[in-house]
Amino acid sequence: MIQKVKINNFKSIENLSLELGRVNIIIGANGSGKTNILEAIVMGAAASANKLDYEFLGNRMRITTPEFMRNAFPNSKENEINLEFTENDNDFFYELINDNSDYRKWIELNRQRLEVEYIEFYRRLFSNDEELLNDLDRTEELADELRFIKAFSKLLIKNPKVLAESDNSDVIKTISKKTIEENFTSKQISEFLIYTPELSFLKKFEEQAQITPLGVNGEGLFNLLKNVISNKRKTKQINDIKENLHLLDWFDDFDIPDNLMSNEFKIAIKDRFISEKLSYFDQRSSNEGFLYLLFYLVLFTSDKTPPFFAIDNIETGFNPKLCTELIVVLNKLAKKYNKQVIITTHNPAILDGINLNDDNQRLFIAQRNKNGKTIIDRIKNKPKSDIKLSELWTRGYIGGIPDNF
Repeated sequence: MIQKVKINNFKSIENLSLELGRVNIIIGANGSGKTNILEAIVMGAAASANKLDYEFLGNRMRITTPEFMRNAFPNSKENEINLEFTENDNDFFYELINDNSDYRKWIELNRQRLEVEYIEFYRRLFSNDEELLNDLDRTEELADELRFIKAFSKLLIKNPKVLAESDNSDVIKTISKKTIEENFTSKQISEFLIYTPELSFLKKFEEQAQITPLGVNGEGLFNLLKNVISNKRKTKQINDIKENLHLLDWFDDFDIPDNLMSNEFKIAIKDRFISEKLSYFDQRSSNEGFLYLLFYLVLFTSDKTPPFFAIDNIETGFNPKLCTELIVVLNKLAKKYNKQVIITTHNPAILDGINLNDDNQRLFIAQRNKNGKTIIDRIKNKPKSDIKLSELWTRGYIGGIPDNF
């Protein structure tokens, strides 16, 4: 899992550190910077995947001109956006820059520096550089101190003469690339997405997205469901989906009809209050709560969705009591299916589904300080009171609400 995220010089964020659990809830007033935190992680995902271009970022976040991607506070002199991730005690650093000539293309400076360092190191190694070989032969500790060979230090120390026999520049570039990927790329970070499902996409199952298998607005849900239902090895997943759909009192069952034409995209949904003589209805006739709930259950249980993701404004389409129960369910599924999530919300009822005694469940308050910069605080313990967290928030006892009116 991602244990820590550090963000420097991104939009309303000057300097911010976030220590994450498995399920993380961020609350705050409108414009406090909640989504900016998520989008900073998207920038880190693009850097990790080496895809800092509009084609990648444009489907994942709000892109604007570079001067507004960096913080634009008075006296700000920093040009780089700096991001740091700690994943299972391994650190990944990204330094992003844009010269303002093309807002669609950002450059990661660390990767550029590393490429030069790697190639130079392997050039010396393959040319049988006596000083380098002696250093590597002398102590493994020295090799570990050279961050650009960390991934291959043991291999190089054990086999320096074997590798030194080749002077092939293609081999040097190949090994350099592998070393970069080992030190610079994280699958967990690279796949990070912000999901904001929309009813129009959830009702039209035929919609597909550039991001597969599940688009950030809900595209691709039908095909992912079809894969789950048709795969006998995924009985556990479909059972968990159907069991938790019973959070909706009327829900009985759903399935994908066997007789669908190739151009048909629909599921058959059964309402337990409707006569057995009547046919199942499809997703176009279902209520929005069912579709949003179905989307989240598939998102949390599928092995094809990212291991680390965010949901922006999760409360859409849900009754307050359902909001509370949803968080309880998603905490269980996140643990069972090894997912890590950051959730933003404006609905106080979401907070009542959090167990602050469980360190894997974390609550954060995002606010703008007196200078307008986004800061974030973790609420570790519920105040000793019979008052629910939802009420503590709305009464202003834990912050995260507007204070200008």
